[in-house]
Amino acid sequence: MNNNSPSTSNDEEEKLPEKETQQQHTPQQKPPEQNYDPCTQHQQEIEEWKKKAGEYLAGWQRAQADYQNLQKESERRMSETIKYATEGFLLELLPIVDHFKYAFKGVPETEKKSSWLVGIEHIQKNLMKILEEHGVSVVKTVGETFNPEVHEAIEEVEVQDGKSGTIIEEVATGFTLNGKVIQYAKVKVIK
Repeated sequence: MNNNSPSTSNDEEEKLPEKETQQQHTPQQKPPEQNYDPCTQHQQEIEEWKKKAGEYLAGWQRAQADYQNLQKESERRMSETIKYATEGFLLELLPIVDHFKYAFKGVPETEKKSSWLVGIEHIQKNLMKILEEHGVSVVKTVGETFNPEVHEAIEEVEVQDGKSGTIIEEVATGFTLNGKVIQYAKVKVIK
């Protein structure tokens, strides 16, 4: 029996904490306060839920704004990529414009009205039209003030009747593609 008695006392000791836990109230049960007001408790819970809902809403709004910004940035990059995708190809075609100019400079005066030259001028105009349709523009040079953003001075020339910094001769044509310089105009400038 001695063996049973310690075990009985252990069982009683073990049962005591269970009784204590059973006496403790759960969050759903009424706390042992004298001035308990269930409306106040519910109001507090509502306020907590409102606070959490506000945090979730703010997080969602930030995520939505980030997503919209990402969409705008992606569209901008895509449009820029498309806009300048042909740049390499166009750069290979641009020397042809200068070749036409050089060829026309070497034509004798007696040949300037010939039908074959008129045909070649027509080809040159069509090439320029195609380039313009793809966003290519020729940089203005002769008579313009030198602008290092679009011109490259290869020589400074002394002239008595001229304003310093004015372009007097174009050596190579400059081009922009949708406003971006893709080939600087090589020019001679008044000193």
